[in-house]
Amino acid sequence: MAEQKKAVLMMHTDQAQGELWQTALATQQLEVIWENISLDLVQYLEKCDRQQLPDLLIMDMAIKSPTSETLQSSSVCQWISRQQAPTKVVLFNPRQERIKDIEHSWALRRGASDVLPRLSPENLMAEVARVTALIGCSLISQPLEKIAKSLGANTGSAQPRASELAIKSEVEALKPSSKSETKNNSKANQKSDAGEVVMYRGVRIRR
Repeated sequence: MAEQKKAVLMMHTDQAQGELWQTALATQQLEVIWENISLDLVQYLEKCDRQQLPDLLIMDMAIKSPTSETLQSSSVCQWISRQQAPTKVVLFNPRQERIKDIEHSWALRRGASDVLPRLSPENLMAEVARVTALIGCSLISQPLEKIAKSLGANTGSAQPRASELAIKSEVEALKPSSKSETKNNSKANQKSDAGEVVMYRGVRIRR
């Protein structure tokens, strides 16, 4: 009988980072469930049988409860601690490339197992390794290396293209307004000149 895949539940505010996590974790023979951030995670977990609880929960630390200003990460960590549930919680900050010490301490005090920064080609392997180690899975490195190389290639070629497009769009946006302003100004100047000075019997008279 085949061993049941371990399950990972994710909640992300950053679509691109969520897709990257989903792709990377799927290569590790994990069942990946990506839930919407509007979900009340504590209520969701309460409805699960203990055997159905995810082995790992990865969530953006900034996600708030749908019914209050409370951070879901705090509520979830407290619930898992009270229930002594086996689920490991890893918080995620897609807005930072490096987690500050104070942020790391804050997460650990609330019961999270770790807090991770934004995924990039440089840290993809290391961050996924930290996650798989928490749930007792061996890292399958080869597909992650391919993903990291692909990300590196895309990043290198996309950045100049993106900047060129941005500059071009700004230039194009400025062109019509510049023309209209030039035309309007020239017409206004013509009218102004014509209105201020008139000729009377060969003499220029200013009105």
